[in-house]
Amino acid sequence: MVTPTVRLRPYSHLFSQGIFAVVAFMTPVFVVLYVLTLPNSRWPAVLVLQVVATLLVFVAAWAFGTAIWVSPTEISERGFFGRKRTFARQSIGSVVIAETYASSSSETIPQLFVCDHEGTQIVRMRGQFWSRESMEVVKATLDVPFTVVEEAVTTGDLRRDFPGLLYWFERHPVLTALGFTAFFVSLAGIVMAFLMITGVR
Repeated sequence: MVTPTVRLRPYSHLFSQGIFAVVAFMTPVFVVLYVLTLPNSRWPAVLVLQVVATLLVFVAAWAFGTAIWVSPTEISERGFFGRKRTFARQSIGSVVIAETYASSSSETIPQLFVCDHEGTQIVRMRGQFWSRESMEVVKATLDVPFTVVEEAVTTGDLRRDFPGLLYWFERHPVLTALGFTAFFVSLAGIVMAFLMITGVR
């Protein structure tokens, strides 16, 4: 008897929350830009910028289709913008399950890591997005050794004891902070350049 492939989806409320957050961020920004540009008739440039930003939001909404498929022979993950990766059972070495502390909080969330034979994460399920039930389905379906970390751990603990489980930006927090700083400085420069081009004082 062939076991069917099970499709798992993240929490459905994440999509609506994401759209609400984007709209809540964009609205005051464009209101301010319109107030600044209406007196000198530069508002059409703001309108073009708003149309482009709105189209990007629609594209992102269309692309939202994250899912995981698991069967005894393989596991597949479709990430943002439709990229799908499939890993055969032979390439999977183990599954690690851990309770991790949320940032700046004493609360913990479960995480499941599907790893290759070198202990490097190939599929990750975080409790913010995936239910415990979905994680249990993955663990039960894949017939591979699994490790349950007995005590709750921080990202620092994982970085020290299981570095292969983390994304590159979690393994290099200083470089990540510098990268975010450079991004926001560049973003501020783009906004200033836009204001200068449109003649806003």
